[in-house]
Amino acid sequence: MSTALRPLLAVATAAIVLLSVASACCAFAPHGAARSRQPPTNCVNRVRMTASSSSPSSVNPFVKHPGSKGKILVLGGSGFLGGSVARRAALEGYAVVSLSRRGAPPPEKGGGEKNGRRKARRGKGTNGGGGGQVAATKIDYRSGDARDRKVIDDIMDEGGFVGVVHAVGLLFDQSSGLATLNRLASGSGSRPDDESTYDAITRQTAFNAIHAVEFYARKGGTGTTGSMKKALPFVFLSAAEAGWPDVPGGKFVENYLAPGWMRRYLSAKRAVEGKLEEVRQAGGGRIVRPVIFRPSLIYSLDRPASLPPVAAFFAGNRIGLPFVDRPVTVQALSCAVVRAIGRDDVVGVQRFADVDALSQ
Repeated sequence: MSTALRPLLAVATAAIVLLSVASACCAFAPHGAARSRQPPTNCVNRVRMTASSSSPSSVNPFVKHPGSKGKILVLGGSGFLGGSVARRAALEGYAVVSLSRRGAPPPEKGGGEKNGRRKARRGKGTNGGGGGQVAATKIDYRSGDARDRKVIDDIMDEGGFVGVVHAVGLLFDQSSGLATLNRLASGSGSRPDDESTYDAITRQTAFNAIHAVEFYARKGGTGTTGSMKKALPFVFLSAAEAGWPDVPGGKFVENYLAPGWMRRYLSAKRAVEGKLEEVRQAGGGRIVRPVIFRPSLIYSLDRPASLPPVAAFFAGNRIGLPFVDRPVTVQALSCAVVRAIGRDDVVGVQRFADVDALSQ
């Protein structure tokens, strides 16, 4: 490629990335080119095998005994990404508690995953990881607002937790002037209220969870084998763009091309990342183990849409633009999140290459 054309292509790609609001959270790609460039994962293959089976866990080797690994709290567990994490965790043998304002996710319209066989149930659901109904796996759906720390504290006080995942997300806050688009841009069709700002939905809910987890861990916790003897993993779903200041061209894109709402979005993400590192250092790495995933565009293999932004991400990453990370499937990302909980060596920022490695 001509050296003269590279800067122009970089700016054009960056503009497409910013305009395709999927870069922040939830866009869905078709089965085409994006899929061919996504490395296949054993995790995703196992999800497909499990989802097509109605056998109990004692028959299906990919469904572990529910709850055998302890409990995981998933904040935002009824959303696009959080729901996938919750289902994957249940498949991996964790007892899952999902906290969101809506409680259980709504049933999918149309075909959806495996022709709509995923059935969300109020209260306790039986959802498969990555899609499909799976026998003997249960998710305890709770309705509550994570902006109220007491809600999280009360759940953690039940004991038995071995990990927490923060998957609460908001693409457009009220001050962006685009809040009505959340219904279309959000993977779960969420509708934020008038008090839904990036600070409240991202930073405040995460800080509440971090404080609750820190308190829980410091008092010893109540894991499946008694008192906790190692740091409690806290997985935060951040964004690839949160790392822009650390890559060539990233500061330029953020300072001169990114709209104000996106800068506020990233500021909230970085505040949470900073808080997690602060807590880790304060506890000497023995209280909380922060795992920060920074995905760019997250897409689903079974939801065809948004080819232009997906193509822009893959093209930008393929030509080596440092501020454009390769998209990841929600199946691979949710698998990586769950696997990270069980691996003490996984700490800190995880990018798309780490997602590939963890989801194998």
